[in-house]
Amino acid sequence: MLEFAKIMGSNEDLHPDLVPYVSDGPLGKQLRHPLVYQIAMTGNGWANAYYLQKVGDVKKALENKKYDSFVWLHERPYRIEAFQEIEHLLSDTAYWKLLADIWVDTENQWQNHEEWKELLSSTRSSRHYLMDESEFQLLNSLPELVTIYRGCVKGVNEDGLSWTLNKTKAEFFANRFGKGGIILEREIPKSDIIAVLLSRGESEVICEVKE
Repeated sequence: MLEFAKIMGSNEDLHPDLVPYVSDGPLGKQLRHPLVYQIAMTGNGWANAYYLQKVGDVKKALENKKYDSFVWLHERPYRIEAFQEIEHLLSDTAYWKLLADIWVDTENQWQNHEEWKELLSSTRSSRHYLMDESEFQLLNSLPELVTIYRGCVKGVNEDGLSWTLNKTKAEFFANRFGKGGIILEREIPKSDIIAVLLSRGESEVICEVKE
């Protein structure tokens, strides 16, 4: 506790690696570095100590070929970039499994729309490992033409990769931010579906809808 108090009370300068990632936010100064993310900065000493700890942990993860750990040590908005750094080191199975985990954990896929499109369209084998057994069985059980829905904001995020088999769930996403929500409905060939994911309870369908 004494050490923590000492760090918090430190008047040291912010580490040079962190300085470019400081900006003004709704709660004052914020720090958005790939390894340190603070909506309201709590002090340079704490940020510096946490950053140096993370740098060491990232280095160890790479040395020990713990590629999952390498990705998760990065803050959520930067995990897709971290994945891109190490994707060439992954087996095909590991590639798809880790990519699925990052997708499920990501809150705003639209922020990296092009990156997701590229990674999901990889020609690597074993793409079914994006899904677990129950999800894969559900995909196989779908008819050749599948009706999917997307709740979004008109003119903002209509071209997303995340759809659902459940219209009610689409209505939730259309209305969760208030006005401007719409529900898109499309009928697509099952072969266009990249994956079906159930872990978030959304009956989610990953696909790029071709207009």
